[in-house]
Amino acid sequence: MEQYLLVQAVNTTYNNYRTYLSAMQDQLLKNNIDKASTMYYSNLEPRLNYLYLYVQQLIERAIMDNQSAYDRLIRLNDDLDAVYGLTVLVMILFGFAAFKEVIRILATVQEMARSSKAITAGDYDRPEISVHRKDEIGDMARAFNEMKKAMRNQVRLLTANNEMEKEIHKKNTEALAMQNLLEREKLQLLRSQINPHFLFNTINVIKYTAQEENAEETDALLSSLARLFRYALADNEVQVPLSREIQIVDEYYSLYKARFKEKMSLYWDISPSLVLTETLVPSFFLQPLVENSFKHGLGPKESAGSVWLTLEEKDGILFVQVRDDGVGMKNEALEALHSRLLDSPVTGEHIGLYTVAARLKLLDARCSLKVSSEEGYGTTISIEMPLVLKKEEEEDDQDTDS
Repeated sequence: MEQYLLVQAVNTTYNNYRTYLSAMQDQLLKNNIDKASTMYYSNLEPRLNYLYLYVQQLIERAIMDNQSAYDRLIRLNDDLDAVYGLTVLVMILFGFAAFKEVIRILATVQEMARSSKAITAGDYDRPEISVHRKDEIGDMARAFNEMKKAMRNQVRLLTANNEMEKEIHKKNTEALAMQNLLEREKLQLLRSQINPHFLFNTINVIKYTAQEENAEETDALLSSLARLFRYALADNEVQVPLSREIQIVDEYYSLYKARFKEKMSLYWDISPSLVLTETLVPSFFLQPLVENSFKHGLGPKESAGSVWLTLEEKDGILFVQVRDDGVGMKNEALEALHSRLLDSPVTGEHIGLYTVAARLKLLDARCSLKVSSEEGYGTTISIEMPLVLKKEEEEDDQDTDS
């Protein structure tokens, strides 16, 4: 009777064990690791212990009862060992799967941590986190990638706006500096215009006296001086025909020629394709360049010197070059000149050259003024500006009026 009860207990416990084992395997297949682990420790392990205890008691009783029952128990014990080994194997596999899953989760989290540090350091170009999961971790990684993209676009937009504001501030500063320069020029002009009517009347008196004395050369020089003053003191338009600029340079050269004779010569090289009366240029911009060459290039030179003024156009660009064979400049002086051309000073040497450079910069961003020089061989001033024709200027005015 005792043996029968033990057998019934073993069968009942074993059946319950198999049932819970099957249920735990189902939970593992569903990836419900927590439930499988709870089922093992709460249900499987206690029943396995009870089963082991019942079997031991049954074996002892069977040994005492008969040899055949003992053999059956031996086989049942072997089955139990196999089941126990299977259980251990399942738990090992379960542990390995859980460890692998934890490693994958940690790898994703560590990658997000590294990307967060890179973003904190200002590096938004780090590769995105590779996402192959479809669970909550995958959703979090994808959301992190989208957040990084949004932050990168925002930072780039802010950077572009900052650069634009810097450029606008630079332009405003340059415009203010040019306005100050023009105001100083106006003040200087006003100072030089003290009673211009008296000045012209005085020149005319001297001119008439020269005519009465038959001093033809003096009469011509006074006429050139009067025209030069009248052009310089007049309220010139922003753009004037190129022919007027050439005429003013000739008037200025005639005054220099009378004083220095053959020591200074001026040569023109004008492209036949240029229509001088229709081509518009900034007023009073050629004469300061020629004066700069006469004063700083040929003035200190002991022997005779020349200035070559070249005007040509190509592909809608007007090229102006003023070249002299004067004393030239050392590299240090040339670098200082280049530096001051960027600041457009209002006093000091080469003020005419600086004023021309500043006016060209405000006239059109495509304008450029370059200076090259070699000590003992002369200096060259090269200007490039868009070719503006009088007809185009008139059409623009008509479009504006309409």
